[in-house]
Amino acid sequence: MEKIKKILKKILKFFVTIVTVAAIGWVIVILWPKPVFGPEEDVELGKQVVMSIEEGGEGGPVLSPEEYPEAYEHLNRIVEKVVASSAIEYRDIFAYDRVRIIHNDSVLNAFCTPGGFIYVYTGLIRYLEAEDHLAGVLGHEIAHAERRHSSIRMQKQFGAERLFELIVLTTPVTVRDAWALSIIAELTGLSYGRSQEAEADDYSVRYLADTEYACNATAGFFEKISEEGGERPPEFLSTHPESENRVRDINRAASKAECSTELSDQSAWKSFQASLPPPAEASEESEESEETQEMEETAGP
Repeated sequence: MEKIKKILKKILKFFVTIVTVAAIGWVIVILWPKPVFGPEEDVELGKQVVMSIEEGGEGGPVLSPEEYPEAYEHLNRIVEKVVASSAIEYRDIFAYDRVRIIHNDSVLNAFCTPGGFIYVYTGLIRYLEAEDHLAGVLGHEIAHAERRHSSIRMQKQFGAERLFELIVLTTPVTVRDAWALSIIAELTGLSYGRSQEAEADDYSVRYLADTEYACNATAGFFEKISEEGGERPPEFLSTHPESENRVRDINRAASKAECSTELSDQSAWKSFQASLPPPAEASEESEESEETQEMEETAGP
């Protein structure tokens, strides 16, 4: 009987050890400041986000590159300049050559998914007054992907096992489940912490320092938002209203880097804006005008 008790104690001790090790491992995964997966897995995760965005269409229709080649030529040109920076680490891994425009003039937003899939809303392009400012916003969003902020936050929130299921065992069910778990919100720049936002601001300066764009262009964008009183703040700033502090920090980083803060040539900017679909109001007026003309033509003398 005594022998059996000793065996049972050993078995119990073994299981306690296993559970303790597993618990410690789980805590390490949750608190570890870097993703447990490699950047290649970020690309796979980004593909699931792309599928959800473009199949769901909740944010607005994605413009076809075939129908709007001029708009995409402008946008790709800007992205290419930013990702050509020597500070970009995953240029050959992430999908920075796969850029899309979402047709929604009421949204001032842009985001970069894990793995470098970039989305820009028409509302943001129409709103900005300089190409440099869009380059700054793109640099900021690309920095979130480069620093793998979404993967870190998701790992903390959902755990490595859940991410593994989403990345490796992907099915239409898991894509719908991703929406249910609000993972998409985590991946579109709406839930970054202040430290991650500050890091993305800092890296946007580093990226733009290697271009002809003003390296503090992101600050110029924040200044425009502040001057207008934040009546229509972009989505990715909705939880981070401290624009004045961010402008100060960005300008400080630019001064430290000793990079140019002069705006670049803006000759192509208006052409970019004009290459977008007409604003909704203009489309409605055009349709009304055509209807009126048809009525007049069919009414006779």
